[in-house]
Amino acid sequence: MKPGKLLLLVIVAATLVVLAMCSARQQRAAPPSVIGRKLLPALELQAVARVEIARQGVPIALVREDSGWVVANLFNYPADVSKLQTALLTLSGLKIGEVARGVNIDTNATLVDLQGPSGKPLATLRLSPAAAMRMGDDRRPPRPSQGRHVAVAGNNQVYLVKDGLETFDGEARDWADSELLKVTSSDIQNIELASPAGSLTLTREGSALQVQGLAPHEELDSSKAYDVESVFSYLRFNDVADPKLTPVQTGLTTASTYRVTTKGGDSYTARIGGAAASGDRYLRLEAVLAPPGTNATAKAEYDTRQAELNQKFGNWTYLVSTATAANMTLTRADLVKPKVVTTNDSASAQTPAAP
Repeated sequence: MKPGKLLLLVIVAATLVVLAMCSARQQRAAPPSVIGRKLLPALELQAVARVEIARQGVPIALVREDSGWVVANLFNYPADVSKLQTALLTLSGLKIGEVARGVNIDTNATLVDLQGPSGKPLATLRLSPAAAMRMGDDRRPPRPSQGRHVAVAGNNQVYLVKDGLETFDGEARDWADSELLKVTSSDIQNIELASPAGSLTLTREGSALQVQGLAPHEELDSSKAYDVESVFSYLRFNDVADPKLTPVQTGLTTASTYRVTTKGGDSYTARIGGAAASGDRYLRLEAVLAPPGTNATAKAEYDTRQAELNQKFGNWTYLVSTATAANMTLTRADLVKPKVVTTNDSASAQTPAAP
């Protein structure tokens, strides 16, 4: 072979090698075709009848029953439907933001299993641990912009999604509808407090609640009064007690009572029992709405609302914080203090009236 042809072949071969290397680099740099696609494109939310979540080995089961969604391992207490629907919508809308090569999320992963009726499998996800995002051998504290690593059962690939999915990191009680009452302070007419130490009634006079029968040298501690009247403005529980517990075990046989009566005549009563192992206090609630009169529509609304409250409170004993319980068990000694006499008041009292 002539030297010129050999040189030409060498040049052509070198050119082909360079082109192949450039092509390989471009292929590695090109984003995978799955980016931007939905992680669960076939998920039908209306088919979801059970959601099981396992985080660090602790199971949570949310089940759709005829009466609605319940938290199965919280004694079938009603679930927070709004929170659950938002969480499911988030899952159905997840889009792949990045293919996370070399990432292993099997250790301490949170498992989310979506099932249809009769346990039919719909989708199972593995979420990276909430405490840190594993990126190869590197652990970095999570930031909202990082999102979360997720894997779908049947696919060994790990993806990075934009949403942090923090909702799935809670406990069973975090999925319950923990709001109990929301009674505006300005709507309260009377508050009755009764305990083994005695009883006390606060009645609204004008814009403020007052203790009846105060002596001239006594006055209501306004800061303590505010604590008392705001208890039901946003009453929430910390946990639900085991329905098998007896009144003796919960201390409700010798309970203190906190009763609010609104200007419209509705009555809400709380009975406060003893302390649980967590330190929270046991609580039972009862609601009696004011009769609406003879109007058929108003009576139907009253019957519906009263039935809802009876169902909500009738079978449950709650656990509330010690601070909440303390504000419902204050005594007269806590609420009434010696009246502060100012200098002007003293002078007025000592100055004789003009003849």
